[in-house]
Amino acid sequence: MSGTDTTMITPASVTELRDVLRTATEPLRVQGRGSWLHGGGPWATAQALSTTALRGVVEYIPGDLVITVRAGTTLAELAEVTGAHGQMLAIAPYATQDRAAPGIVDATVGAMIATASPAPLPLADMTARDLVLGVQVVTGDGAVTRAGGRVVKNVAGFDLVRLHTGAFGTLGVITEVSLRLHARPPHDTLVRAPLRDSVAEVIPRLVMQRAPLPMLLELSAHDDPVLWARCAGNAARTSALMDRVGAMGLFPQHGQHWSLREEGGAHLDAVRATPRNTVVVRARMPLSDAVPLVRAAREVFPSSTLRFDPATGGLRVLVPVAHASALDHDIATLGRRAAAGGATHPISVVVDQYRAAPRVLTPIEAEIKRGFDARGILNPLAAVPHTTNAPTAF
Repeated sequence: MSGTDTTMITPASVTELRDVLRTATEPLRVQGRGSWLHGGGPWATAQALSTTALRGVVEYIPGDLVITVRAGTTLAELAEVTGAHGQMLAIAPYATQDRAAPGIVDATVGAMIATASPAPLPLADMTARDLVLGVQVVTGDGAVTRAGGRVVKNVAGFDLVRLHTGAFGTLGVITEVSLRLHARPPHDTLVRAPLRDSVAEVIPRLVMQRAPLPMLLELSAHDDPVLWARCAGNAARTSALMDRVGAMGLFPQHGQHWSLREEGGAHLDAVRATPRNTVVVRARMPLSDAVPLVRAAREVFPSSTLRFDPATGGLRVLVPVAHASALDHDIATLGRRAAAGGATHPISVVVDQYRAAPRVLTPIEAEIKRGFDARGILNPLAAVPHTTNAPTAF
């Protein structure tokens, strides 16, 4: 194999990858650069299989706004290639902070699709599933399969594309991805504004906002609440969106509304970065229950940073590892307090990074898994103890 690390298998071609999968007798842990290994688990102990050597552009026709790259291509490399033609990927997913440098560790394109990575402040509310057009995948028995296509209107095998997006490599190793691109807006302004009102007053106004304006409400343990907003488009549209934010009446009346106003998508790193020593709890309820959900999260996780997306109702809680020893109990308490505060719908919770609530495959999931990975060697889940009753939804 091409990898220099004897503990990691790093195939340099699809042919090498097929041989690895066909001859494997022990479980394999599929990964890209390995910057978010604990998301989506818990995984059984297995030898690492990295796609980082499978990198580079396969096909790029700027006029079609579609690019096909190998799975090990990083998001930074993708941005450099497309940026030269005034184009971009409409999302910049959350990423792990580098230990040594102040920046973030760029994930690979394959990992972004395999995990269906969420992204803060996406253009036009795009998600990974909205942008992937086609994939090439090597299944657990070494078969090379393709789904989708390399043009926007091609929907051949579309359901299989969606199936592999977010499957965390459990059904096959993604080796190639075709992505839909967007023209880079002439102006892309990120603003950060302090809030003057309480969460109960702010959230309803944010939820009622229907303009094409990505926003994120940030509540930290030690600082006052702030609102992040991304105003992008031509000069007139960007100005109108900023006026729209200012007209919400959320900010102090004295002085300048914006504590930060920066041009360029690179400044999204401030909200993308996730510290390594953090457990990420992602909770979601209908928008009608947003206020009791956020209030309950502030009570249950007082030392954590909360980021609420008023467009989707999604809440992201960054829990320091030092305060995560009773996480299962805290999640259960979150559901109860939200209900006591007036929430009328179930709460969905997913835990990423460092640990995840134990789970087993449903019968349908298990049957699909057998169809793509009959020997169960790709990203097998750890066994669930019989005594475990940690809830993931309420």
